[in-house]
Amino acid sequence: MIASRLISRVATVGAATVIATLGLAGLGASGADAGTGGPVAPGYTIMTGSGTNTGFGSAPTYPNPGGGNYSADACGNINGGQAGIGQTPSCVGLSGDKGGAGYWYVGNLTKQFSATGNSVAIGVLSAQGTVFEPAGGCLNASDNYGTIANLDSPIVGVSGVGTYTSAVANARTGAWMVGSDGGIFAMCGAPYFGSMGGTHLNKPIVGIATTPDGLGYWEVASDGGIFSFGDAAFYGSMGGSHLNKPIVGMASSATGNGYWLVASDGGIFTYGDAVFSGSMGGSQLNSPMVAMAANTSGSGYWTVAADGGVFSYGDAPFLGSLGAQKLFAPVVGIAVRY
Repeated sequence: MIASRLISRVATVGAATVIATLGLAGLGASGADAGTGGPVAPGYTIMTGSGTNTGFGSAPTYPNPGGGNYSADACGNINGGQAGIGQTPSCVGLSGDKGGAGYWYVGNLTKQFSATGNSVAIGVLSAQGTVFEPAGGCLNASDNYGTIANLDSPIVGVSGVGTYTSAVANARTGAWMVGSDGGIFAMCGAPYFGSMGGTHLNKPIVGIATTPDGLGYWEVASDGGIFSFGDAAFYGSMGGSHLNKPIVGMASSATGNGYWLVASDGGIFTYGDAVFSGSMGGSQLNSPMVAMAANTSGSGYWTVAADGGVFSYGDAPFLGSLGAQKLFAPVVGIAVRY
């Protein structure tokens, strides 16, 4: 669906626990979560920090608006009508949309105003392909983006809300963006169920996952702490436990009655009905893991490394990777095709 109006701010991010750079914490954002829709041929999309996306299996590769291996448009080229210089967009995550065959993208940019020298931190939501959104659209029609300005902390993740078909009664739309301080921004009609914004965190938030019915979400911190909202139930966490490496992402089980966490060394931690099917924990990696996605069957998952290497477990098939290719920016996320 082509969007036609600018997103407005719905929920405010509280006092920030700002990470100095996006680094691995920013790279750890993946909103990909499994759900309970009809059969779909397996597929996943990998995205780099410059906005380049590559589809494998049934997942499409969308044109890169900026060309080459860099696209400001993919995660927010908002030059139109705004006086300023020094914009530096950086993609940090993506999410499959359960309402269509497209993806939500999220990124950060810093806008410096030439007149004053002041700068402002901006979070950007954009989309590729068909995403499930309110009637009339919710993104700026010309540039296909929506923004949140004056952030206290950078955006680190996104998760789509939409149900699997627009024919479903009470169909839910939009996406959630999450900041490293735990603040949630409900975009494009997504309901707001609360956040950790303004609450002290031992470690920054690095990711978000959604329940299958779109009525709840989890936030995960780099120390493995889990924070649940809406109908997302708490099934346990690594908070307070020793980790060899920080957590970088999570994914929901197909039922929403469990979840997986992935650490940067490839270690997998399971809770509720999420089944452990293997991990790279204890193995040598060429690059750290940055994200994970669950197969829609609910019986397998993929993890992806910063160099584009993909690792498959359970019934999640290996469909290809970017591990052997030269990348102009590290991989930041993986999203399953619903």
